[in-house]
Amino acid sequence: MEVSTELLINYSFAAYRVNNGYVKHTRRYSEDQPTTYSNKELISFTVNSDSWRPDDFVPLTITEADREAKKAGDKHMRRYTMLALGDLNDFQNDVFTAYSSDKMQVNRVGLIAYLPAFIERELKDKVYRARLKTEFADSKHLEGNVEGNCEILKVIGINRDFEDPFYMHFGAIDGNLVCFARKEGFAEGATYIIKAKVKGQDKERETGLPMTRINYVKLRKTEA
Repeated sequence: MEVSTELLINYSFAAYRVNNGYVKHTRRYSEDQPTTYSNKELISFTVNSDSWRPDDFVPLTITEADREAKKAGDKHMRRYTMLALGDLNDFQNDVFTAYSSDKMQVNRVGLIAYLPAFIERELKDKVYRARLKTEFADSKHLEGNVEGNCEILKVIGINRDFEDPFYMHFGAIDGNLVCFARKEGFAEGATYIIKAKVKGQDKERETGLPMTRINYVKLRKTEA
């Protein structure tokens, strides 16, 4: 079954709103708690209105807010039309190819379902890179014990086969870039009182700025 890609994109923003973000896998609970459907299934079940649907499924409704979110997303995606395909990584190329299609098979809606999260992450990365080049251009490596206020600039979830998931945190202490891993993810944009030890010296991947790897990290939220 082929459906207009533009309609699917509108539904992807509706699903992103309903799930308050991107949900990769459907989570089924007991009868007392409704199922949380993945963004992909929210879209596919909505579009396949003549096919079987779970009893507790509620079809998506596209709101004006969803249409406005799509317009903002279209503005971001237009930048790809000005980039040579050689400048895109494989995943960016796949997303852009799906986005640019006129129609799409419903069973291949996965990339379109992820599109709002893809755009949000790219916009965050753009702000992150801009801040690195301006606010943290004088970053230096730290030594010994580390203590002070740490702003969390970026958090990335890491999932690896046969390993417990964890979160990589990228932050700054007094203008100096640091990174560390924790089992739990802390809030991007929040500032914590930190105590840690220096593990080693590193460089930020995209800018080459000095970044310190730290461990034995203890964080406490700063008072408002």
